[in-house]
Amino acid sequence: MINPAWPWGCTPPRHAQFTERKRTATRTCYTTPRLPATPYTTSSQDDEVTLAFGHVTLDGVPIEGSPSGETLLDDALARATRPPEAEAERYVGRGVLGEGGMGEVRLYQDLQIGRQVAMKVMLPGRASEPSARARFLREAIIQGQLEHPSIVPVHEIGETASGDPYFTMKRIRGETLSDIVAAFRRGDAESIGRYPERRLLTGFAQACLAVDFAHSRGVVHRDLKPSNVMLGDFGEVYVLDWGVARVLGSSEGGVLDSELIPAVGTAVGTVLGTPGYIAPEQIRSSAEVDGRADVYALGAILFEILTRKALHRFDKPHVMLTETLAGTDPAARAKAVGAKVDPELMSLIVQATRLDPDERFQTARELHDAIQRYLDGHQQAERRRRMAAVHSVAARDAQRKAREGGRDANQWYRWAMREAGLALALDPQNQGALDVIMKLLVEPPKELPPEARKALARHRMKVSRVGARAIALARFSWALYVPLLIWMGIRSPGFAVLLFGFAFAAGFVQYWVASQTDSTQRMRRVAAFLNLLSIAPMTFAFGPFWMTPLIVLASLPSSILYLDGLGRRLAGFAASLAILVPAALEWSGVLPRSYVFEDGRLQVIPQMMSFESPLAVQITLVVLCLGAVFTSIRLVGGVRDQLEETEERLHRQAWQLQQLVPQPGDYEGSVTSSILDFDDDFLTMPGVGVTGTGAIVPPRRP
Repeated sequence: MINPAWPWGCTPPRHAQFTERKRTATRTCYTTPRLPATPYTTSSQDDEVTLAFGHVTLDGVPIEGSPSGETLLDDALARATRPPEAEAERYVGRGVLGEGGMGEVRLYQDLQIGRQVAMKVMLPGRASEPSARARFLREAIIQGQLEHPSIVPVHEIGETASGDPYFTMKRIRGETLSDIVAAFRRGDAESIGRYPERRLLTGFAQACLAVDFAHSRGVVHRDLKPSNVMLGDFGEVYVLDWGVARVLGSSEGGVLDSELIPAVGTAVGTVLGTPGYIAPEQIRSSAEVDGRADVYALGAILFEILTRKALHRFDKPHVMLTETLAGTDPAARAKAVGAKVDPELMSLIVQATRLDPDERFQTARELHDAIQRYLDGHQQAERRRRMAAVHSVAARDAQRKAREGGRDANQWYRWAMREAGLALALDPQNQGALDVIMKLLVEPPKELPPEARKALARHRMKVSRVGARAIALARFSWALYVPLLIWMGIRSPGFAVLLFGFAFAAGFVQYWVASQTDSTQRMRRVAAFLNLLSIAPMTFAFGPFWMTPLIVLASLPSSILYLDGLGRRLAGFAASLAILVPAALEWSGVLPRSYVFEDGRLQVIPQMMSFESPLAVQITLVVLCLGAVFTSIRLVGGVRDQLEETEERLHRQAWQLQQLVPQPGDYEGSVTSSILDFDDDFLTMPGVGVTGTGAIVPPRRP
């Protein structure tokens, strides 16, 4: 049977008396079974009323009106403390929720209110120990005075019929961070889905506020760890187990009613807390720590949330304590366990777990604010990613319509580039936009856009001018052969004038067309046609089937390279006429024959040359043949150089465009990513690349 009497039994201890506004109030202790606890006192600024059964005084003066001194107030109190029959059994057991080293947490149904409560009852074997009993009650009173949504409220303190202390609390439901991290380590898909990183960080930030509230009341938890932080089923966050908390006195800045909190002595050399989470200064002296020790523990908890591993390797307690005193390097630890942590979060962990308390966050609220800033930025990043997804879909649709062709294909192509660019500006790692950009680069529109068409026309004009000028200069170079022809002997000066006149006239026309910035394709065709026809008089020098075809073949490639389809056909037709027309004129008898066949021998009888000097003929023929070869190389080579330059420029531009499009994995290790690899050379991030002792880690050299 539960006896809800005063938590400390019938004899009020020293801390059962307290002073408020320098006025003293007395209490009377009762042990009537199942009686609800009576109020200690009621007071106001001006008057203080002392309540006791059967007697009421106002500043020590009895209130008149009843022979026995009883008043209506006495009757009301008597009725309030006299339990009706239905309240004889207030709590009905529903099971055991858990058990610790000092007490057992049971589930009860509160029949007075109709709710379930958690009742922590001290184990019978420990209740007889004064220090253990005082520590148990200390936890209940501290927790009860810390009224905060993330600290479990205490409803009642009392004793069982056997004298074991207990206190009832709000029944909470949820999972501790320790259970969640353990589930993550097992790869529990359900837990991973229920607790995304954002929810864990949000809950952690709420826990930081609860700890900061306790600090503002002068209470240092001293045993923060994942198992003492619980996430409720409906967004609640609770900081549990205030059994080893340090309470600062009023002279130290504490605001709790410390006279109600039992004093518990701690032996010299005793370390309070859990190895792996307690701060270095807490190891040296648990009685001297302040709120920054809890900040250290919060940093260790944050590390475990993000990496699924403890900040300190699980080992023998004295080894863990030694490592804590030596200082820790969270970045190196994360890398050792193969965990990827956002550099911004890692910098917060590094600062929270500094060896020197003065270098840490000075309050838990500062850590909360830093986490909140990260979450706000992360929320904006999520929003940008959602917007990028919308633009990516639009880019994909526009690209599909551009590939279908039609009158608006170029507009769709431009729209696809715009939408993909917006998507990448919002989220450089958006895979859909990256795919669209790459396809747009390698699959240009079927119809050349007007701007590109104009640029192409300008480039072709440049190449045409180069080829046309080369052909014109080749015709002018015929003047170099005049001395050789004279050396061979000129039989008909009229034919010589006709030959060079046609060549120079064609060269002038070709050069003039090449010099015009607004020359048309038709003009270029006519110039090439005349240029090739100008070779026909070469028949007068060596006949139609000897040197003339060689000169035609040497000049034809350069004309073909810079002409369009119709121009190439006209050039081929002109080259054919330059060979066939003189031959046909000889066959028809219009011109004298250049070749005579006698006794199986071919005799060349040119109309223009006399061939008086065999040496001159041989040298001239060699020079003409070599000239045709090198002229062809020069004509075609000039155009080829332009094409190679254009090809190189196009590849260079294509490479530059590809650099504008991020490739998958390009942002690995960048601060724009939410989950990144962490290296020692991240010295640009605040706190990163610095060990827990404050020593800077030098960057790796390439």
